[in-house]
Amino acid sequence: MYPLLVSLLLLIFCLSHRASCLQLRNCNKTEVTLIRDTELLTSLTLSNCSLPHLENAFFVRFDHLLHLELQYSGLSDLDDFSLNGLTKLQYLSLCHNNLSTLRPWSSEPLRALTNLDLSHNRLTKLRARNFELYPQLQQLDLRNNQISQIEEDSFYGLSHLKHLHLNGNQLEHIDGTVFHGLHRLSSLALQHNLIEGIDMDSFEGNTHLRSLRLDQNHLSSLQFLSQRGLARLVHLNLSNNLVEKLEPLGFSKNFELQFLDLSYNNLTKVDEGALSGLESLERLNISHNYVNIMDSESLASLVALIHIDVSYNGLNTLPESLFHANTQLEEIMLANNQIGQLSPQMFHNQNHLRYIKLAENGLGEADFLEKLSPSLNRLSLYVDLSSNRLKSVNLSKLLHFRYINLANNNWDCGWLVANLARKLPSSVNFARPWSVINNWSENITNIEGVDCSEDGSNRSIILLDVSSIPKQKTDNCECGLIYDDRNPSPPPLTWPKIPTDRFDSRSVIIWMLIAIAISFAGLRWLRRFVDRNEKRKLERKEPNNVHVSKVQWQPVRNDQERT
Repeated sequence: MYPLLVSLLLLIFCLSHRASCLQLRNCNKTEVTLIRDTELLTSLTLSNCSLPHLENAFFVRFDHLLHLELQYSGLSDLDDFSLNGLTKLQYLSLCHNNLSTLRPWSSEPLRALTNLDLSHNRLTKLRARNFELYPQLQQLDLRNNQISQIEEDSFYGLSHLKHLHLNGNQLEHIDGTVFHGLHRLSSLALQHNLIEGIDMDSFEGNTHLRSLRLDQNHLSSLQFLSQRGLARLVHLNLSNNLVEKLEPLGFSKNFELQFLDLSYNNLTKVDEGALSGLESLERLNISHNYVNIMDSESLASLVALIHIDVSYNGLNTLPESLFHANTQLEEIMLANNQIGQLSPQMFHNQNHLRYIKLAENGLGEADFLEKLSPSLNRLSLYVDLSSNRLKSVNLSKLLHFRYINLANNNWDCGWLVANLARKLPSSVNFARPWSVINNWSENITNIEGVDCSEDGSNRSIILLDVSSIPKQKTDNCECGLIYDDRNPSPPPLTWPKIPTDRFDSRSVIIWMLIAIAISFAGLRWLRRFVDRNEKRKLERKEPNNVHVSKVQWQPVRNDQERT
């Protein structure tokens, strides 16, 4: 009852203000029919409503709608002409419902509709001409349904379609006629399906296709890539498939490709010519495969390559000239392999390197870092050599890198101690994190340590910063701080007690207060003395003062004198 009242109040409020946008939640069909002044509405959103079925001409009164969303409402069926009257509609979303069949739902074309969202429903099949009444459609979202079959001409009439989402369905094969007629298709998402094969001419007419996602499928062959329809492809994702081999010249027709993801497949080798024709490729990912051999010329044609990831494979050696043609490389990922040695000239031609990751290998030397290109800016280079078998390195050549990680190697203890005794910049890291229980706080504390070997036995050196250890307070200890000039220690966490003589600051304050009190007392006595002297002077002057009136100065005459 409460949601109903809220919806009615919202409806009354919006209509009282003659709103052009209306949103209703937890509504029912009766409340939708009560909406008035529908000629003013341009956007209508119905969410979590009870609308399992829509009759013919249900929205005929909403002829000015441009945006319509009906989602999370249990919608399972629409009559054939339920969308009649929506001639101006541009966006329609029926996602997150229970639709199992797809029909035009209109007796006349919805020529203004450009975006249709039918994702997260129960559609199982696309029939021919399902979308012919939406001729201006540019984006069609059918992801996360149960589509296992697409009939020929299912997308008939969608000559303006640019983005098609079919990911998260149950497609097993892509026929050659499925995408015919989609001449303006720009992006196609087919990931998370069960696709095992793709016909050679499946994308022959999609000459504007720029992005193709086929990851998370069951593909074992990539022969479909040799067709001419994918000549303008820029982004191609083939990860998480079953590809075992790259055919020579298999990518020769994809000369505009810039991003190629082949990770999580079953590749064992990269031959010469396997990547030929990819002069525009910038990012290549071959990680998480079983590659143990890379031909010295396998990357020769990738002159624009910026990023390469060959980590998590079985490589034990690399040809010296493998990266010589890739002068634009910025990031090289070779971690988690079995590489035991690299040629000193391995990265000599790279002038733009920013990141080299060689962690989790078997490297015994790092002399290739001393032979880097002279024009390379080492201050911007990050190198990860952790978890290898390094015993020693030339630290004087590694002090000006942005960061170099040398943790968890098989260091020689004598060499390590001699170099840790010197002051190293923060950009050089030997330590790896440990978790121990300390005696100060009885809690687990993260510290840093270094492993090394000496005379065939393993040692561990703990790097402990004593300045961060809290000093335990005791009631009986009154120890003073001892400072040794020859072996200075870090500053303490608490201020030490400074010995003072008798004339300390407290005495100074007390004597100052006494002096002030004496001064005030003296001033008071002096004021009283002055007042007394003034009073005495006044008393002496009073007897000498004679007050004579004017009458006293006039002479007294008798009557005879008057006459």
